[in-house]
Amino acid sequence: MTAMEMVHRPLAPHPRHEAAWACAEPVPGPAGYFEESFGEGPGAYALEARVLPAQGVPGGAAAGPVFALHGARSDYTRLNPLLFWLQRHGVGSLACNLSGHGPASPLALGQTSLARNLQEARRFHAAMRPAAAVVMGQSLGGALALKLAEGSAGAVRKLILVCPALYPEAAHAQPFGPAFTAAISQPFGFLDASSLGFLAGWDGEVLLVIGEYDGLRAGDHGQPDGRSAGTVLRDGVPHSSVIPYEAVEAIERAAAGRLRKIVLPGCDHAVSRWLRGDPARVETLGRQVLAFLG
Repeated sequence: MTAMEMVHRPLAPHPRHEAAWACAEPVPGPAGYFEESFGEGPGAYALEARVLPAQGVPGGAAAGPVFALHGARSDYTRLNPLLFWLQRHGVGSLACNLSGHGPASPLALGQTSLARNLQEARRFHAAMRPAAAVVMGQSLGGALALKLAEGSAGAVRKLILVCPALYPEAAHAQPFGPAFTAAISQPFGFLDASSLGFLAGWDGEVLLVIGEYDGLRAGDHGQPDGRSAGTVLRDGVPHSSVIPYEAVEAIERAAAGRLRKIVLPGCDHAVSRWLRGDPARVETLGRQVLAFLG
């Protein structure tokens, strides 16, 4: 399938904001780019997406392509190591930018919210033909992937959740900033997320990818249970444990029997940085993702 066959949009051969990418690195295979416009009048803005058509020997391509959502303060390039590997092994992808995140964002962080990011993700997902049955989300993108699947009327059949965030329902409408931080800071507040009820009743499959040092129990590191453990020291080395232990546990419990879990050794919340440090890690994780897609 070519890039033009993957989306209902004219594609440009080059990105518009390459100089502002979070991870400036060449795209090794064919790619196409397009923008979606949001809003009207003075507040209108545009966001870019990148299409990577499948190459190589088809492996899990029958289950692809993958729709990929990045995390907070990032952009679609953050997922490059895994998406580039999947492209070479027969799985295409569409990855989009979300407003408020990344150096190329047309909106400041405080001008947008999870709810707006979800609307943006839905628009890009709908641009695919057909809409991707596999959605991948990292960190904040994991929470959005869950919401996207919940509202997809059964179109999404597989979720790849990489160190996924899980937010209280009240947080989605809050602008990023103090109000959002206050909403997500209540211990165990994420347990009211509708995504958990959705997962419990959904018959799709979940691949949960988590760093060894992410999702640690906060109470073991001097923080209240039901919250992020924050920065923890192991053998004098700081590790970022952003996702609450109980959030990971709740996702596993809700998707019991339909969930596979991969723990990345020596990795914390910064999965993309961990992957960039060693091509063998990308190969290992890529093979595991391909097996899940097959």
